[in-house]
Amino acid sequence: MIEAFMEFEELFKEYYVYVVKQVMQIVKNQTIAEDLSQEVFMQLYKINWKEIENITGWLNKSAIYVSYNYLRSEKRHKARVEKAGAFMEEQDIQALEETFIRKEEIENVRNVMDKLKEQDKKLLLLRYSGLKYKEIAEILQIESANIGTMLVRAQKKFRDLYKENWR
Repeated sequence: MIEAFMEFEELFKEYYVYVVKQVMQIVKNQTIAEDLSQEVFMQLYKINWKEIENITGWLNKSAIYVSYNYLRSEKRHKARVEKAGAFMEEQDIQALEETFIRKEEIENVRNVMDKLKEQDKKLLLLRYSGLKYKEIAEILQIESANIGTMLVRAQKKFRDLYKENWR
């Protein structure tokens, strides 16, 4: 076993530079070429390499295969990244549009609220802050029986003014 490993080590030392050069011609990057060359030798180590008649031919063919496989993989990776980037840009645009629309709606609501009487403003703000009729009545010092009617009237005034603003 140790003898076979030593033979493989000699083979590695003899052909490593050759394989790196073969890969470099295709990938054009020294670091990547060295990594891919090691992959070629790992594949060689896993098979019964002693039975290969033309070791140079096998290494050459494997180097080319590994190099082109790497380039295809990189091309697919770049395409996925670009696709994800385009998707994110689309989502960002939608988020900006939604934010703009929300700000515009808030501004419209504020403008309409400014046009309401003070009593109607308070009623609507308190009700839409989550308070119950009884709590609103206590705060505004009004009979709780009148809150429902007053609230419906304030909502109608708000709705009419809001529609007016959109025309």
